[in-house]
Amino acid sequence: MVGMPGRGQLIVVASGKGGVGKTNLALNLGVRLARAGTRTILLDADFGHADADILLKISPRADVAGLRDPARPVDDLLTDGPEGLRVLCGVSALKGARGIREFDPLLYVRALRRLRAACDILLVDSGVGVRGAAASFALLCDLLVLVTTPEPTALTDCYATLKLLYQRGFCARAGVLVNMARGHDEALEAVRRLQRVAAQFLGLTLDNLGCIPCDRHVMAAVRQRVPFVTRYPRCMASACIDAVSQRLTSPVSSRRLPLGLWGRVASLFF
Repeated sequence: MVGMPGRGQLIVVASGKGGVGKTNLALNLGVRLARAGTRTILLDADFGHADADILLKISPRADVAGLRDPARPVDDLLTDGPEGLRVLCGVSALKGARGIREFDPLLYVRALRRLRAACDILLVDSGVGVRGAAASFALLCDLLVLVTTPEPTALTDCYATLKLLYQRGFCARAGVLVNMARGHDEALEAVRRLQRVAAQFLGLTLDNLGCIPCDRHVMAAVRQRVPFVTRYPRCMASACIDAVSQRLTSPVSSRRLPLGLWGRVASLFF
């Protein structure tokens, strides 16, 4: 479901708590989309904890603070990443993120408009929770990807994040991506729990966007500072990222993933 020409689709990747692998999944998804020929920009908007440049082993040409200058061309701000992905790096606490947190919300709207005009998909690695910029991006998105693990605390925080966004007027499409799953049944149960409470208490429908298994290749790639879809393209985690990316760009992407997806992916390796 690629955006209309001149207005790229805005996909925000968010989580209710840290440590669920949100940034790593966002950048690997971005690489996979770019590899398929989709003009993709990854915006590292996790202000204060921005580390996409570290995981990608790139030296930023500029960072997101450059968006405050409307006269500066977007191309001057973007850094080339793996396989055609373009990255707009964030500002970490070490680099001084205070000024970014104090952005006027209208600046976010204008900045996103400029970035969306330069791509097919603008993939935003949002901050944890719904404070400041994270809320602004989520309320403007076409699709909210909520990353969680099957752990009860992660699921609780994921729902709390969705509830707060709903109370602020969120009404876009949203889906759940389960990371570090130990099997299909565990991942499916996690999704179903979130779907039940979202439907019962918020009246929202959550898509099942799939799951990424516990895979030793993921951490091996992190240590090497290279996306696992590039370093280990045939591992199970990469196969699952492929399935998620195809779902996001498919004309029928509003349909749920078949329940047997995990089994078909696993059959390639076991």
